[in-house]
Amino acid sequence: MTLAQLTPEAWLDSQAAVTNSPGGVLLHAGSTVFQAPGGGEVQLIKTGMALEARGCRVGLFNPWRDKLADARLVHFFGLHREFEPMAAMAKSAGIGVVISPICWYDPRAQWALAPGWNAGAAAMAKHCALSLCPPIRHRAWRSRLLRLADAVLPNSCAEAEQLHRLLGVRMDRIHVVPNAVDRDENALAVPDSTKPQPERSAFLKPSEIEDYVLYAGRIEPRKNVLGLIQACRAANLPLVVIGSAPPEQHGYMDRCKKAAAGSSVRFDGSMPKGDPQLATAMVYARVFALPSWFETPGLAALEAAALKTPVVITARGSTREYFGSDVHYCDPARPATVVAAIAEAWHRPIESRTALADRIKRQWNWQETARITEAIYDAVAP
Repeated sequence: MTLAQLTPEAWLDSQAAVTNSPGGVLLHAGSTVFQAPGGGEVQLIKTGMALEARGCRVGLFNPWRDKLADARLVHFFGLHREFEPMAAMAKSAGIGVVISPICWYDPRAQWALAPGWNAGAAAMAKHCALSLCPPIRHRAWRSRLLRLADAVLPNSCAEAEQLHRLLGVRMDRIHVVPNAVDRDENALAVPDSTKPQPERSAFLKPSEIEDYVLYAGRIEPRKNVLGLIQACRAANLPLVVIGSAPPEQHGYMDRCKKAAAGSSVRFDGSMPKGDPQLATAMVYARVFALPSWFETPGLAALEAAALKTPVVITARGSTREYFGSDVHYCDPARPATVVAAIAEAWHRPIESRTALADRIKRQWNWQETARITEAIYDAVAP
């Protein structure tokens, strides 16, 4: 079975039945992350699949079964407190440690997403301390964790600069490994656009909705789904929301549904990664919108752009590094810009979508990500 034919779910199932052999690479994303999977989990799975396709021995870390001392190295995805003792244990055993931080620091976003004024003030104070006080930065648990890494793999040069400036990561340990999409159209499960509209997909019936704005991802404050609903209502445009809320964000989901009441907003629940209906939804969307508080750069937006769908995305994070001038940008802190960007993409989409799609599939595909990552593994643990 080729990489394009293997689904993320099938790869996860195969991993569950495998006892990792000594000398392999262990991939880990924290104890709770797969309870509400997002882009970080997709990055882990797709990287693992592409590495395996290259002949690199990789496996998902199972603390009940695997011993760190038996591994070639351990690759952590994300920044979690539980990683620090694990990384220290790996280092004491002479095992290589690689970390993909998947993080972004934005004081405005921290303030906006804090659950109250006190929490917002604390977040701002912490950000200032990291920026201005090296001793505090040196003691921060994220800094301690990253100092244990033989290699740190941010998804962009902008993220790399933040890691160096705010958390003191040495530049000689930083290696940018871009986020990615599937390279070929079969892997992206693109529907046959030559079929008549009534056959286009089980996802949408033309009698229900023709053109629509699409959001796909977790329903949580950072993604600004509520702001997107309000923007589509203001622009009088239909919106389809694909995704679900993490358990701790059910209250936010209720607020989104309340804001959507009486409008042309449709909630379609979650669709697994690789589901042809998800790609179909992206292909036939008139606009794909991701007005988050930040993205690094947003896997769903990369996938939509690779399918030549007009994209509206936040200007916060590393998005410009990937998309350049080929998408419509907005600022979640200024709701009027979200409305304007969606209206602009709806009525006057940028014409260079084919060039952007080709660039994404050529430069930012999982095979290239795996090639770069394996080279880093070889340098860390020859």
